[in-house]
Amino acid sequence: MTSPVPATRSGMPAWASLGIIFGLVGAASILLFGPIGVSGTYPRLIGEAARAVDPAYAASNPYLVKMGSLFRAETFLVLGLVIGGFLGARRDRVPAPKVELPHPGHETNAKRYTEAFLAGFLILFGARLAGGCTSGLIISGMTQLSIAGFVFAAGVFATGIGTAKFMQAIRMGGN
Repeated sequence: MTSPVPATRSGMPAWASLGIIFGLVGAASILLFGPIGVSGTYPRLIGEAARAVDPAYAASNPYLVKMGSLFRAETFLVLGLVIGGFLGARRDRVPAPKVELPHPGHETNAKRYTEAFLAGFLILFGARLAGGCTSGLIISGMTQLSIAGFVFAAGVFATGIGTAKFMQAIRMGGN
């Protein structure tokens, strides 16, 4: 069960005021750094590791050369997501979320983490295969009022909700 959404002094729900702040920060980052996304950070991390282990291979790999250095705004965005989430949870004294197991005894934490990792890897692989970034298209695209960003966001959420409902129906039918 979720807690009621707190309102700000203006009466605006906290999520709305935070959404406005997110939009303004997103617009400022696009103005300062250009469109941003996070999926490019992972191949850049691989590129840095390859340059450290085998610089000749890294220099001969066109994809790693194209992706460039790890030290870009997107890298700090990824670090900020992790650090900000941690600091926010510590500030508000939010305990680690409880892992919910729909079928206790049939599923383990290891299985759920493995499935989450594989799903994240597939999303990242697909984004890099397409030469884009899902978060970049949604966040940067919508901030720039791109029709593609809005269409893609609607598709992502519709597909995600549909997939979740489908998986829930399979799991409920399995009992």
